[in-house]
Amino acid sequence: MKIWKSLLVLITIFVLGAAGYWAYTNYFSTSQVKNFDLIGQDAVFVLESDESALIWNELVEHPSWGILKNFPSFQKISEQLVSLDSLTDHSGKITQLFNGKTLTISYHSTGAESFDLLFTLEASQGSSADLFAQLSEKLPAGARVTTRQYSSQPISEFFDSNNNRTWSFTFLGSVMVASQSSFLIEEAIRNFVNPELPTFGDLIPAENNLDRHEGVLWLSGRGLGSLLKGTHQNRENLAAETLQNLSGIVGLQLHLKEDEIGFEGPLYLTDSVNFTPSLSANLNAIEKAIPNSTLAITQFNLQSIYETQILENRAFPQKSTLVAEIQRNLIDQGFLDDFTGELYLIELEAYGGSNQNLALIARTSNPEASIELLEKYLAEQGNETSDFYGENKILFIADEEFPAHLFEGKFFGFDQTFVTQTEELLIFTNSQQGMKMVLDDYFNQNNWANENRAPAAKIALTPSSGFSRIYLTSEIWKSWTQQTNPSWSTFLQKYSSAFKAFPYISFRVNQIGGEALATLSLPFKSGEISEIKPESTVSLNAESQETFPAPLIYGPKAITNYQDNTEDQIIQDANHVLYLVNSAGETVYSEQLSGPIISDAFQVDYYKNGKLQLLIATPDRVYGIDRLGNPLPNYPFLFSGESITHLNLVDYNNSKEYRYFISTNSGNLYLLDKTGDRLDGWNPLSIGDVSIMAPAHFRVPGRGDYMGAVTKSGKLYLFNRRGEAQSGSPIQVSDKLSSGLVFNRSNGSRAFQLSGISAGGEVFHVNFGGEITYRNQLIKEDRDNEFLVIPDQKDMDFVYISRQFNQVKVLDRDEKELLSIRASDGDLSYQYFDFGSSRQIFVITDKTQEFSYLYDLKGNLMTQLPLESIGEIEISYFPNQSKYQIRTIAGNRLTTYQLSD
Repeated sequence: MKIWKSLLVLITIFVLGAAGYWAYTNYFSTSQVKNFDLIGQDAVFVLESDESALIWNELVEHPSWGILKNFPSFQKISEQLVSLDSLTDHSGKITQLFNGKTLTISYHSTGAESFDLLFTLEASQGSSADLFAQLSEKLPAGARVTTRQYSSQPISEFFDSNNNRTWSFTFLGSVMVASQSSFLIEEAIRNFVNPELPTFGDLIPAENNLDRHEGVLWLSGRGLGSLLKGTHQNRENLAAETLQNLSGIVGLQLHLKEDEIGFEGPLYLTDSVNFTPSLSANLNAIEKAIPNSTLAITQFNLQSIYETQILENRAFPQKSTLVAEIQRNLIDQGFLDDFTGELYLIELEAYGGSNQNLALIARTSNPEASIELLEKYLAEQGNETSDFYGENKILFIADEEFPAHLFEGKFFGFDQTFVTQTEELLIFTNSQQGMKMVLDDYFNQNNWANENRAPAAKIALTPSSGFSRIYLTSEIWKSWTQQTNPSWSTFLQKYSSAFKAFPYISFRVNQIGGEALATLSLPFKSGEISEIKPESTVSLNAESQETFPAPLIYGPKAITNYQDNTEDQIIQDANHVLYLVNSAGETVYSEQLSGPIISDAFQVDYYKNGKLQLLIATPDRVYGIDRLGNPLPNYPFLFSGESITHLNLVDYNNSKEYRYFISTNSGNLYLLDKTGDRLDGWNPLSIGDVSIMAPAHFRVPGRGDYMGAVTKSGKLYLFNRRGEAQSGSPIQVSDKLSSGLVFNRSNGSRAFQLSGISAGGEVFHVNFGGEITYRNQLIKEDRDNEFLVIPDQKDMDFVYISRQFNQVKVLDRDEKELLSIRASDGDLSYQYFDFGSSRQIFVITDKTQEFSYLYDLKGNLMTQLPLESIGEIEISYFPNQSKYQIRTIAGNRLTTYQLSD
């Protein structure tokens, strides 16, 4: 009996345990997932709120919106919220979904220089799914939603009408996750299925009691370091390493004031530092040594110098021998004993050939004794060198990074150090020019102590702060644009007026009630916010530049690297050597060709396995080359007796049963299969004249397939796939052509047609029944007028060009003038790039002077200086990174530029 009772108890326990586990996994475990559990620790920032819709509305109504609305990210969020609201029939579902539920917006690195946002929303899956379904039903024409799996978790992805992935969504437990970066969605899933991975939630102290209704901005040293790394020219810079090694996080609550965007909240540092300010602080004495040429200030104002030494820069690479010498000959001799704990690092404007001038101001109660010890230290090293500037004796210390070794790595950037004393201050600078700037402004009263000359940022420097960092926006702007990488430099330049609307930015820490309280301030003058417009021109710096043994004559042409979906570049030099250069600037292979490339660079999937090969032509050969530089079987195909002038790739049904459409200088057309065999009816098909453009395949709905060729004498030939002439062919569209025809749809009838312009300026459209449906003569200013039609990079749209002497007019497909540009009378070529929305770029390349000029469709130059280029340039747009990548060739150099959208 006791055995049965025991067995019954065991069965009961097992059943209850199983039921409990089932209930936990199905009802409780998913609800325990929090937003922060899905966010990686490298997030640059995390913005958290329980009333996000309310806060957004407050922000839009705040005076600062006149500034913020100019930034692309705020514009994009505003447009998307309006769009979402309209898709839900303005029912208020968006507001209902967000309010009362925790929304986090985090900013993450997604590449070497790229960043993107991750949105996580704690909401019931039912309400989110209902909204998701409603939005999916009201997609714009041509858009679609697909679903894929990652680690057994479904991801829904939205594609726009141009087949660009715009958003990715998933549900992880009770959290809806969304991003325009699929990489961030996948990272969130990894954190979800592997709870042991470190997340941003692990950085946030459990005892914090911040009010999420007001919005909380979380910043960590590691995240800010990743931002600096991704934006700086030198990814391995010490400032980024310093931040990434700073073990701390701050939670700042949003406070919108009349003339300020403010954040305030607790600072949590691993190092136990007391930020109570120095009771004997003499800020006025310090301000006398802060010149008006200051760009930024870092303030340490603690109770003693030894309190500042607790703040150690663990990323600084100390030299043990120098540390030992400083310890033995200075610190052990009492060098720091008279320091007060007031240290100010000042970044000064570039001057006198020095790119970065730094000054460190230290206040001491016995400056004479400090100088005496320094002189003794230098004498014992046998390196005592001094000079005078005015009445001030300047000591020279050759030891690299002397202040950083003295102050626990905090003040680096001093390749050499100059030291002087004035009143109760010791002044350390990293250059003679810096020392002269500080002393000149000190004695001329051109400093922050002079109320009549001091900048507005002076108010942010207070003796009540234990620590502060102040950036004077307009003053430091040039330094920022020079130090950031090309992609971010152009972004800063383009939106400089919006950034500069905040005259300064300050971050300070005060000790209040035993707690370190941080404040981030972005002040502005609401009464002075005028219409802010992005800068139309920016200065571009080369992101990379590769050199080759001989001058380049072809390219750059972008092709897809099927391995990682990046872009490779095809170029050729004067020795007819072809190069494939990857996105990192590395030459993957080089191949000697028989002559200059005369075709575009095409890609084929020869083996139908997803791996792409290069297809190009020289005058006597057609080449097929794989990504390792190996020829495809039986390639190249040899043409003898006549020269190839054009090559085009044809794939009738996207079956990868390719056809190569070729025209020659003898006026012949050939059609080859991918093995090189010449097809019946095209071996050759003679049209008796040289083609002005590559022969092409046109698929016309309701009419079938057409094979077409256009000659310089203005004849259009149309054939079927067997090479049989179609009705009305050939069609005399003009007496003479200077450019080819463009396949497009008529705006009126929506029927397909070919459009062009004669050398004399007559615009015409011809249909596939052999009829010319439209003619119109453009104004011809003189007999030397040049008329061309220029398709965009995808042959989706086109513009007309009318050029006379030194004036170039650009007209849209309806012949309406878009822009008029003064140009040189040299040999010009034209390109038109259309990346959707308002992202159109018109390029004029002066082949004589070897410069390319980029214009928007308002006629504004997009770069302050033209780009060096011998011919047509290559431009790609990356929507997820909001940037253009521009490549040019000149001389023996391939150059890559970044331009922010």
